[in-house]
Amino acid sequence: MKFESVRQWQGTADALTKELKHQIKHLRLSVEPPALRTVRAWRAKQLLSQPKGEEFGFRQILEGLATILLLKKGWTLAAIAQVLPSFSADTLELQILAEAQGQDPTWLPTITTTSLPLPTGHRPPTDLAEDAVVLLAQGIIRQYDRVLPGQQIVRQEDSTLPPELYQAMCKLGRLYIEEGQCDRAACVHTVLDNARYPLGSERWGLGIFSQSDFRFSNATIIDPDLRVPTSDCAEIANLSSGFGENNVIEHRLYTDLCDATQRLGGRRQHKAYTALRELFGRYSLIGQRQLFDYLVDNDLTPLQGMILDNFFDLVPDIWLIDGLANRCAHCGTLMRPHPNNRLFSEGRCPIRQCIGHELPKVSEKLDPNEDILRIAKPQILTYWTGPAIDELAIFDTARQNGLDAELYPESDLCDIAINEKVIGIDAKSYTSPVTLALRLNRSIGGLIYYRRRILAVSDRLIEDNPSYISTLKSTLDKKGDAASLEIMSVSSVIEFLQKIPYANQT
Repeated sequence: MKFESVRQWQGTADALTKELKHQIKHLRLSVEPPALRTVRAWRAKQLLSQPKGEEFGFRQILEGLATILLLKKGWTLAAIAQVLPSFSADTLELQILAEAQGQDPTWLPTITTTSLPLPTGHRPPTDLAEDAVVLLAQGIIRQYDRVLPGQQIVRQEDSTLPPELYQAMCKLGRLYIEEGQCDRAACVHTVLDNARYPLGSERWGLGIFSQSDFRFSNATIIDPDLRVPTSDCAEIANLSSGFGENNVIEHRLYTDLCDATQRLGGRRQHKAYTALRELFGRYSLIGQRQLFDYLVDNDLTPLQGMILDNFFDLVPDIWLIDGLANRCAHCGTLMRPHPNNRLFSEGRCPIRQCIGHELPKVSEKLDPNEDILRIAKPQILTYWTGPAIDELAIFDTARQNGLDAELYPESDLCDIAINEKVIGIDAKSYTSPVTLALRLNRSIGGLIYYRRRILAVSDRLIEDNPSYISTLKSTLDKKGDAASLEIMSVSSVIEFLQKIPYANQT
């Protein structure tokens, strides 16, 4: 066994630091060993369960290795501290050895319950349906991670499917059968195609999903046009204790962006973050010369290579219409050719916040012969460009009204800050009010630092679901930080800002 020689090990923080370095080398883990200062910080944050007044032991070696591996996957220290206590030493050892062998373990902790089984041996349908949806969200994120590099495809083989996705299909199949229907979840391609539609829609055809008390009925798991996991998918996937945020695409992009801007140091870091997020919001379709000018104007040239490689793609010829790239008048992104040429003769915008709410309209036609054209990657369009429609509308209104407004302050404490820490505003575009509430119940994020905390809900979502805000409010915790939020529509926030020309005195 790999750990036989250290099962009785004990030592100081310095000795633990050296032992972790030795084990990383011994197990051939492709991670960097922590410094002594880092190990002490982990102890302070309770990632290492060292009993007070005692030396470190074998358990802390396992916890240290697990922390290093999970940090590499993108987990936050808070998430790691929450999940590590749920693992036994034996389970931690197996997970670490699986990582050493390149097996990509799920790092899902064992969850025990004391609830009694139902007399029939069947779980309540709602519980089964919710479990199926959580597993489906997790499986889709893991499957997306596998196909993203372009080296794998989705195949109908149990051995290659993420276990979460396979288990979700089994549970979905059971739901169909128990409702007296044919199993419509046996084909992974059908399931993934259906995931582009709200769970409560006719496309899924499950009665349990469309019931009024099923909390995920409005959720859409895959963006219907951009084919990437949605924000709803990320939130639902993280409901299960121990599921790592490394598999959430938005978190990875955010980490990449923060890592790059942090290298600039100090206040320059925050200015760079704001400039890049504003770039993705206003200029997701951009000529290369304009992009380079933007980087120069915002002192971002040191990040030029990373920005081109990580956040933008070249515009393919197949997305041109009559040889030109048509820019959407509403969000500024590239409009794509559509089979319904009569309705979308100049293309259709792929951004969810535009589709179905704005008539197709072209603001500009760019000639690829005059400049190299670039388009933000699909993940950027989904997580940042689409939501930025509302964020920039609020920010621009505040500035036009003479308010002291800052966009994405301090690397995204909130979306818009008014008069430094007086008012913080976050605009949200989750299709499901329940998944948004679940996230806010866990944490309201950087809004905690503001005296007045406003949550702005997209008017487009309220048009589709008039009870959105009431459902959101009813699901929020009545105590704690979530209870301090003011919930308003984006149009109401804009109207509010237009009426407070002296908001700087608020």
